[in-house]
Amino acid sequence: MTSRWIAVLGVSLAVLTGSCSEAPTAGDLIVNLTTPNSDDGAIMFNATATASQTITGVLSPCNNCKLFLVKVSDTQYKGVLTGTIAAGTLFRVGVSDTKSPTDYSVQILAVSSRTLVLRNAGAYSVTLTK
Repeated sequence: MTSRWIAVLGVSLAVLTGSCSEAPTAGDLIVNLTTPNSDDGAIMFNATATASQTITGVLSPCNNCKLFLVKVSDTQYKGVLTGTIAAGTLFRVGVSDTKSPTDYSVQILAVSSRTLVLRNAGAYSVTLTK
């Protein structure tokens, strides 16, 4: 019976040691845009995190772009990106844990061409990567 308890204790310690090494790693996630157009001029977005995570900032907009932000809470930023917007990297989101990218999302709320024509925001998508 004692050897069984020693084995259980050993396995428990191994599991606990392994889970301790999985501490959150703060850093940036890259927001990549897929667009059906080549003349986008403005995108309004909402960046959110699950309740257990936080967003520390939104930074590094694409070349020739300007970024306007409002911090709603530790888990939400709203913003508008203007300029010559193309498919690819839009900006980076500072997050509390890069090991859990699925805990964060960016939704495209509205899009305009450079000549101020509104676009169907549903035709756009973004992915978050490390």
